[in-house]
Amino acid sequence: MISFTDISNNPSNWYVVTDQVMGGKSELEVNVDDGIFSLSGYVTTINNGGFVRLAHRPKNIDKDIKGIRFMAKGNDETYEVHVTMQGLRMPPWAYHSSTFDVNNEWKTFEINFSDFEKKSGVSAKLRPNNIRDISFAGYGRDFDVDLQVKEISLY
Repeated sequence: MISFTDISNNPSNWYVVTDQVMGGKSELEVNVDDGIFSLSGYVTTINNGGFVRLAHRPKNIDKDIKGIRFMAKGNDETYEVHVTMQGLRMPPWAYHSSTFDVNNEWKTFEINFSDFEKKSGVSAKLRPNNIRDISFAGYGRDFDVDLQVKEISLY
């Protein structure tokens, strides 16, 4: 198992991306405390926007990795895990995703990569050893972001 948990002690390995890179108006702030990523902000579809992401570029993922495991809680909303493949930078909607629903109780999520949905015909097949980045995302509708994530690993 590849663990990202130790990355919680070095949050500089994670970065924020919002729709503002394309003129959108969504905002995201991320704080890290004791291995817990706290995401807060909002997603708005104003000005063709509609996403916020906390992303990480893992290195050397074994081809036999089956999925991602993490714990999360939040504000009774649906969030997504996005996976972008190496060598593909455009269009920005070329990724694979899976949704997860949170409430105010910690819950463990285990999502197989085989269950991810391809979001663009130009995206390469999801192969773990070809992953460029993995993101926790708020996407596609107007809502307030209030998500906490911890104990992130690949299995």
